Amino acid sequence: MISPKKPAKAGLLLLALPAFALLGSCATGGVDFSAPLVGMYSTVRVAEKDFEVVSPIFLTSVKRRTGSPFGISRSVEGSEVTYTDLVLAAARLGADDIIDVRIDVRVWGRTGFAGFLTGWNRTHLYTGSALAIRYID
Repeated sequence: MISPKKPAKAGLLLLALPAFALLGSCATGGVDFSAPLVGMYSTVRVAEKDFEVVSPIFLTSVKRRTGSPFGISRSVEGSEVTYTDLVLAAARLGADDIIDVRIDVRVWGRTGFAGFLTGWNRTHLYTGSALAIRYID
């Protein structure tokens, strides 16, 4: 005869194992998402004009996102590097346009279900580069 206590213990074990597996797999600290993604690049063909190089441009920016336990409050500090930022930096140098634009983001932090319970943070490091040019008439 089967004791009624044994199925209860087996059911408890079946519920506990997925919970431990879920909590153990939530650590994302130190994960580097900076690898380029295949197919995320585009090439645009424009009219050919003669130009001279004014200067290379390099911009960096940090954006921090944080959340309190249970998602009660969230905050975002900082900014991103955008195409417009690179164009404005080139205009300050007296350039007409930019070419060879690259904007990368590196993300690290602590998220997941455990972060939902204890609070989470994520830092985005944006780096942008371009070549400022001046058209020759």
